Amino acid sequence: MNTTHRPYSEAAGDFNRLARFFIDDVANVRARSTWCLGRIVDWKWAVYAGKQRTPFFTDDNAHLWFDGFDRLTGFVIAESGDAGIAIITRAGYRFLFEEMLCWALDTWAGRGPRFGIELTEEQATEIEILKRHGFARAATFWTRRFDLTGPLVPRPTLEPGFTMVDMATHPDYRGQRLLRYNAFHRGAEYTPDELPHALMLDEVSRRNPIYHAPTDICVMAPDGRLVAGCEALIDAHNLEADIERVCTHEGFRRRGLARAAIIECLHRLKEMGLRSAYIMGYSEGALALYGSLGAVDEQAAYEYVRE
Repeated sequence: MNTTHRPYSEAAGDFNRLARFFIDDVANVRARSTWCLGRIVDWKWAVYAGKQRTPFFTDDNAHLWFDGFDRLTGFVIAESGDAGIAIITRAGYRFLFEEMLCWALDTWAGRGPRFGIELTEEQATEIEILKRHGFARAATFWTRRFDLTGPLVPRPTLEPGFTMVDMATHPDYRGQRLLRYNAFHRGAEYTPDELPHALMLDEVSRRNPIYHAPTDICVMAPDGRLVAGCEALIDAHNLEADIERVCTHEGFRRRGLARAAIIECLHRLKEMGLRSAYIMGYSEGALALYGSLGAVDEQAAYEYVRE
């Protein structure tokens, strides 16, 4: 079967090709990758620290394969510009996996010495290929699905003085940035010089095509601080969403605030007419939490690495 491959090109409109790939082949992508529409949007639009050092980040971090009809059949992608890669193919083109893996190991060899790749439990064939090339399993994590067509866990009552807000009616992006930095950096705080730059990068990220402020949720404390939150990355074409950026301020943990934000987000997604929501967990505690919120299905995924 004749196939061709080439580097990703912003000028050629390849981001839209990748986005349509996720939209049009959603069932296969969900089963045989840990990626989704929201993740590919983040790859292009979320300006993380490592990306700022690479002027042509997207062009340098994806390589595309096409069939004889010039249809995108798969791609190799590096989410952070390092040796952590993903290989995603259409259902009928899984036979390209080894060719694509060898291309990445060869072309991006200088990014090592530690290559990493994520696969799901549905990819037994691909896992055997990885083992032949010296990869070994390093971690296991899970994605759980919420069925939004059925009853949801009721919205909980917040502690007195705490309120649920969203970025459409309460666009406190400064407060949200402070919350996320604190939560994801173990209580750290920005210096006065760092914060304006971080807010500028956040503003760029929100210009992405699927950002939806009403499902960008936060819990506000009595003193006005945002202390917990989550955000839904929405694939409206397929009536589904991924809940990401779940966080709680270090000073407000173990009070059920992130749980309340997730429940609020689920209710809003249901009210929008979506049918499924997904959330990823890396620990037994996270899995137990999502199960208590009514998650129904669970899919295991693995990280394989080669030193």
